[in-house]
Amino acid sequence: MCMEIRSAFQIARREWENISVSLVSCGDTGSFDLTEYIKTEPGLIRSLLGMERRLHSQDYFTREAACVFSELGKEAGSRLGLEPRMADAFGSGYSWARTGWFDLMRRDFGSARHLEEHVTMKLMFFMLFYPEKTDFGWVFDSEEVIDNLRVIYDRFLFWQKNPLGYVRDVRTYKARIEPLREGLTAALDAGSGWC
Repeated sequence: MCMEIRSAFQIARREWENISVSLVSCGDTGSFDLTEYIKTEPGLIRSLLGMERRLHSQDYFTREAACVFSELGKEAGSRLGLEPRMADAFGSGYSWARTGWFDLMRRDFGSARHLEEHVTMKLMFFMLFYPEKTDFGWVFDSEEVIDNLRVIYDRFLFWQKNPLGYVRDVRTYKARIEPLREGLTAALDAGSGWC
């Protein structure tokens, strides 16, 4: 067990550094201490180890990787100044763009409105990251990824400071968001997409 925890620490450190590089133009995310997560998110250890086991055969396109990047992306968003709900949606969007898995970690959103808002922000993250794109490749330290993440982070920060701006953006993207949201709702009712 001790060896597994040591491995999880190394994996978490590597992935945190990659996330920090991809978000370098957004600010400093600081160092990451997995110790805090062992108490509050024990499933993160299992996800880190599962992601690593499957890395060579499936790259980062796994449910375990989605869980890891949701948590680490949320932490990064929080450290960059996003409030909890914004950081949560930012981390979830980061995970989806990075792994291809649409996850909703088992947690209480408090209300249907908060869940809908979370899903909408996540959809907008994905659309902003991959505008009219068919190549879903990801190189964490590429200029394109770094620039795209800066645009998205700035948008989330704008929404945080200006909630009416979020409402306006939702209206602007409504024709593209609604079909996706309806499809995801149908899929999630079947129990898919959960970490």
